[in-house]
Amino acid sequence: MLRILSILSEVLSYLQLIEEAAGYAKRMVDGYLKLYHPNNAQLGMALMRAGVTHWHAGLIEAGHGMICKAYAILLVTHGSTHPITKDLEAMRVQSEMELRMFQQNEFMYYKMREAALQNQPIQIMPEPTNEISPGIFQKK
Repeated sequence: MLRILSILSEVLSYLQLIEEAAGYAKRMVDGYLKLYHPNNAQLGMALMRAGVTHWHAGLIEAGHGMICKAYAILLVTHGSTHPITKDLEAMRVQSEMELRMFQQNEFMYYKMREAALQNQPIQIMPEPTNEISPGIFQKK
């Protein structure tokens, strides 16, 4: 059943149905948590895949949490010099920065995310101010 959930999550990700894939990835991780020791490498890899799926689906908090758990497990099982652990550290830092940006300014985060997904520069109009510019209503 866990293999089916894993494959289903991968296929849905490939088909760009990321939110649905994240749901199946979460169910897969829940199954692994019931089967394996908390420091099992397979659990760490499953958490990593599910975390990345959640992150890509826009579920930043859940994705970052899973990526952090996966990093902690793989640090124990693989060590800090393993290439997977190094890649996971970079993902952890990136997701943490995105989470911080999301918490500070949700609108700006979604604008930047949309621009990045469409491979376009960000186009944001300046925010209105309450101050009236001097000379704007003066006669000439």
